[in-house]
Amino acid sequence: MLGGRYAVQRRLEQLPKAERWSAHDTTLERDVVIVCFSEQESHADTTLDAARRAAGLDNHRLVRVLDVGRSEGIAFFVEEAIHDAHTLTQLLEQGGLPAEEVRRIAGEAATGLEAARGRGLHHLRLTPHSILRAHDGTIKVRGVATTAAMATDDDVDAARAARTDAVGVVAITYAALTSRWPLPGHVAGLESAPHVVGGVPAPSEIAAGVPGDLDALCRLTLNEDQGPLTPGDFASQIAPWAMSQVQGLGGTRPVDDGSTRTIAMPREELDAALASVPASPVPPPPVPPPPVHPDEQGPGEAAGQGRHEAPWAAPAGAAVGAAALGEPTPTQPLTPATGAAGLPEGPVGPATDHDADHDSDHDSDDGVDQEPGQPGAGAAAAAQASAAATAVGTALGTAGHAAGQAAGAAAHRVGSFARAAADKAAEHRAQRQAAEERAEERRISLNQALVEGQEPLGPPLPMLSAETGTAPTRDQAKVVLAIMAAFLVVATILGFWGASRIGSNSDLGLGGTPTPKGTVKVTAPAVTVTPTAPDEGGGESFAILSATGFDPEGDGAERNGEAARVFDGKTNTYWSSEGYASPNLGGLKKGVGLRLDLGQNRSVSTVELVLPNAADVTVYVGQDRDSLGSATKIGSSQGKSGAVTLKAPSIVKGQYVFVWFTAVTQVSDGRFRATVAEVTVS
Repeated sequence: MLGGRYAVQRRLEQLPKAERWSAHDTTLERDVVIVCFSEQESHADTTLDAARRAAGLDNHRLVRVLDVGRSEGIAFFVEEAIHDAHTLTQLLEQGGLPAEEVRRIAGEAATGLEAARGRGLHHLRLTPHSILRAHDGTIKVRGVATTAAMATDDDVDAARAARTDAVGVVAITYAALTSRWPLPGHVAGLESAPHVVGGVPAPSEIAAGVPGDLDALCRLTLNEDQGPLTPGDFASQIAPWAMSQVQGLGGTRPVDDGSTRTIAMPREELDAALASVPASPVPPPPVPPPPVHPDEQGPGEAAGQGRHEAPWAAPAGAAVGAAALGEPTPTQPLTPATGAAGLPEGPVGPATDHDADHDSDHDSDDGVDQEPGQPGAGAAAAAQASAAATAVGTALGTAGHAAGQAAGAAAHRVGSFARAAADKAAEHRAQRQAAEERAEERRISLNQALVEGQEPLGPPLPMLSAETGTAPTRDQAKVVLAIMAAFLVVATILGFWGASRIGSNSDLGLGGTPTPKGTVKVTAPAVTVTPTAPDEGGGESFAILSATGFDPEGDGAERNGEAARVFDGKTNTYWSSEGYASPNLGGLKKGVGLRLDLGQNRSVSTVELVLPNAADVTVYVGQDRDSLGSATKIGSSQGKSGAVTLKAPSIVKGQYVFVWFTAVTQVSDGRFRATVAEVTVS
């Protein structure tokens, strides 16, 4: 039990320097949320002070602070409980949000923060965890002033703080569109936005269906240090938005951009591909045979029919292997030119005749070694070299094929930034081409315009119908004339009668003989006027020039828009203060009230109040508009309602009248408020 009234139930969240618990207010029988931390924390006093200032905010887009206190070494402040609410992070985990719902969430949050800025309060630590959406779609921002105080970074000038909150709302918009957090620092439940040259990608490069204005605002604010300076600027730039929740999943769910991957094939995959190729021994290069006289060559050899090597195998395998390693290779054909016999052309090396080849093969089978200079040795060396080149080419070709497959698999993992850019460029080209075609259809040449201008116009329509009515008969004409004559006679009679009545009821002598009347002479008695001071008390009431809320221990104002109701002459209209959690104004301040301006110094002796609800009230009169220190007390009343008259022991001079409440009662909405219907000063 905290503060003797809050029954703590379960922990909802572990904050960096505090804990958020659900609790039940046993006094007002309602559920609340308590943020508690140790009194020994360095931020304890500043956080409680920030909570007291935030308690004065009464905006439905902000989570209200209901109470502030300390209990058994624990400092805490109490927030309203919002049942079945989800943070923006939780909403993004459930699926993408429609773009117009993102606009609504950002606009409502910005409007709430702008209301707080008007009271000199800021958030400074806005994240998707700070945005709540209730079951009815209501958007609320929590942590205004208190989050920054717990982080000990609330000592920021007003302009910088407003810009920080504006950038925070833009970051919220970016996160809602892309499910990525664009600002430095990690946010639980969200991935960080990828980094590109100049900052972060625009939302349209990561997600589909992003509105152009939101995309431009995110890009200008996050990458170019431009954009709105206050949350109100941001709200006005994205307005209007939907008044209720936009249902469904939007097309803004993130795609696999692969932004952190590389196109190059990893060296480990290439080594694994090469290791999978079976090793083939490479023999040493063959020793060239001694030159043979041309007369000793056979006809088949002269035609190149005795060669068995494949000179294109090794270069082809080397090219494939070099391509797999990513190394440049010279341009080289993979298919050699062939001669008339279908064999490769090229210089013919020394070789033996066809019979010598058979003898060489026979001798080899018998196990007799041939010397290089012996007949058939050149053919054997060439065959050995051909087999070696074929083995090397096959091995490198297989490695190149495996490396190519691995590189192809890596290429499939390339992000969608380039594809998205190409798609958008193609879409823009198609739109531009369609616009040009429509413009071409509407375009008309000068010659065509002249030809169309020479076309004859149709005859004009007649002003009157071609058929005219028939002339009236003599009887019809007589009837019409008789009616007109009768009308003239009646009008003449009425005119004469009216003229004869002029002046009959007056003394002008126009309507008959007037009744003679006696002449009466009136003499006004002498009156002696004694001038008196216009501001002496005890006489008529003084005019009230203006009225404003008076809250010197808060934000300086207290519902100024309703203050003029206290001198409108109507008892059914009244001014009320902000709502508080207890009769002593929630323990947040000593008092609150109204300041009435009489326009100039007046001698005040009596102040009459009409209080709709019972309260403890004291009335002061002074000349300093901002302080009660030099004001003189007129009188006080405790626990009364209705008509309350306070008389000063002696006349008090001053321009300002202060109606100061120190204890109030609970009204119909469950909050404790001061109320005044009428004030009369005399």
